[in-house]
Amino acid sequence: MARLISRVAPPFRKSAWRAFAGACVLSLSLGASPSAQEIAAVHISPDIVARDLGTLPGIDGTSYPPLVNRFQFDEGFLFKGETRGTHGVVYRLARATRVGDQVIQLGFDPEGKPKIARLLMEVSHIGTINKLAVGEAMTMIVGVLRPKWIGADTVIKQTLTHAFNDYDPGNADAGYTIATDGVKDNAALRLYPTRGKITFDIRPKVPAYRILDRDAAVRLLQDSTARLTPEGDDPVYTAYHAPDRLLAGQTTDGQSGEEQPPDTGSWRVAQNGTYCVERAPVAGWKCSLIVVDETGAHALMATQDGHPTGRITAAMEMTSGNPDGLFVHRVPDILPPDMVLQLSVEHTEERRRAGTENTVTAYFRANGTFKEGPEEGRWHVLQDGRRCWKVDEPDPGDWRCAYLRETDGGTFAYLNNSGEILAEGLIVEGNPRNW
Repeated sequence: MARLISRVAPPFRKSAWRAFAGACVLSLSLGASPSAQEIAAVHISPDIVARDLGTLPGIDGTSYPPLVNRFQFDEGFLFKGETRGTHGVVYRLARATRVGDQVIQLGFDPEGKPKIARLLMEVSHIGTINKLAVGEAMTMIVGVLRPKWIGADTVIKQTLTHAFNDYDPGNADAGYTIATDGVKDNAALRLYPTRGKITFDIRPKVPAYRILDRDAAVRLLQDSTARLTPEGDDPVYTAYHAPDRLLAGQTTDGQSGEEQPPDTGSWRVAQNGTYCVERAPVAGWKCSLIVVDETGAHALMATQDGHPTGRITAAMEMTSGNPDGLFVHRVPDILPPDMVLQLSVEHTEERRRAGTENTVTAYFRANGTFKEGPEEGRWHVLQDGRRCWKVDEPDPGDWRCAYLRETDGGTFAYLNNSGEILAEGLIVEGNPRNW
């Protein structure tokens, strides 16, 4: 026989139900719409998504500079070795292409600042194929090492048209100077037709980033507001990091300048220094690294397999306190997420609507789905203790979220972000309706 579940109170008799807020409040007040969350999600890179921060891989931030990893993780190069000397270190990476092998040499000074880069590339005996292949490679190199060079595509095309117009494998070696966006900072393309190779030399213009460790990241974030400006045209996102690890954020539409409805969630910094947030109603940590350049400017950097990829996802401007007044409220006496999971998984919930005797029954399956009468949907529990659910069939609805608090007699109250009681219910062990 099914029985009621209570952590601290004896089994509750159904006659002890009390009046509580009705379903009209429940349906309108819980959680944030998925569309608002999807807009916000682009600002913190979801390269690592973890339910538990303990599952995050260790961050290997000392092996190679992030710029070296950028070519590995974003461009498909393999690390081939390094050469160290009194003037710094040179890293060598390579990848195979349809035309031939490509090798990149990245030189850094003793302080870790990138100084020079060379592309060594095999070419074929056909000038047209060479023009396309070398153009793609040079454009990739410039995009990584000189991202703010306006007009680079045009200059590259003009240079390659001239270089490969009368290409012949028997021609003598030839060099071409390429004017860049810097004064006395030309790049150089050189052809070696008889050896089937080209070289392309260019000076990087990217910051030398330092990755913040856990203590530095916590000091930066705690009781501070981050204004995140993503790479590209995505809207700005502002997030306040409360000292109790709650988060409140808001998106500002880049075109209209209008603020979207605020969202709430949690923030943490893992032991390895990874900065992670979870925003309702989406479960799971979305993580990246916080880095700082030589000017003191902060940014978010994507990670992959525990390595900083070198790809900046957003500029990060920090302000002490909560100047935008983003609302963060710690609801007292709520159940922790692990207890909410225990009360939900493979158990049945009975909720009563305000002023009526009608009871809504829902069974929460272990696979993250639920059944509520004729309706089927999905559910999960956030790190701040809220349980979120969404009806998928027959009529899809929005996500809704609520905290749980145990009340007298073994009932459970459902509360919004302000601590207002939205509904109350009983948790019945098992699946008495065989759903």
